[in-house]
Amino acid sequence: MQPVFKPNLQPKYDHTLRQASKPAKKSHKMKKIVLLILVIAVVGTAYYEVKQNSQILVTKTDPKPAVVTASNNIKTARPAPIPNACSDNTLDKLIVISINYQRMWACTYSQVALSSLITTGYTGNPADITPTGHYQIYTKETNVTLKGTDGVTSWNDPVSYWMPFLFNQYGAYGFHDASWETPAQFGHIPITSTQASHGCIQMPLAAAKWLYEWAPVGTNITIQDQA
Repeated sequence: MQPVFKPNLQPKYDHTLRQASKPAKKSHKMKKIVLLILVIAVVGTAYYEVKQNSQILVTKTDPKPAVVTASNNIKTARPAPIPNACSDNTLDKLIVISINYQRMWACTYSQVALSSLITTGYTGNPADITPTGHYQIYTKETNVTLKGTDGVTSWNDPVSYWMPFLFNQYGAYGFHDASWETPAQFGHIPITSTQASHGCIQMPLAAAKWLYEWAPVGTNITIQDQA
């Protein structure tokens, strides 16, 4: 009896199972990919929002924009401009003194021939106050020693140029150089300081020399608190 040949179905079955399992694996892999894409999208969105919020926070807390904005709104106080004290002058030669500006102008009509910083008198002692008003140079001398007292202190100061314009109960008042002052001090010593003059108008040496040569005896002088 011939044996009945029965085909083995197991390989076919196994093959069918293997073929059927592939789509399942592929589907599972696709799900992983989709899930990964979703995770990346969520993380990316969260990172973008955090970054945006951090930029907004930096913008709000960064002091630079506020400083720039504030600086544009601040009006810096500027010193008052130095006036032209010669603008209304009609004389060929006039010397104008401003105690307020601590400055002297030598005027030729309305033109400024020379402008110089000066030091005027100490206001804490009547004898040392630079007198205001209208005067004239009444004499000129070179290389003299100025001696005097204001009732508190005394002095013995050699000067190169001396041009007095007033003599009263306290003594003589005039223009002179002051070698004991530094160039930076002229115009910057307060009249309430004891470092101010004893009433005279002290000038840098070069300015005193120029004025001595420019102003003859009889030159008019106007001394005022304001210019």
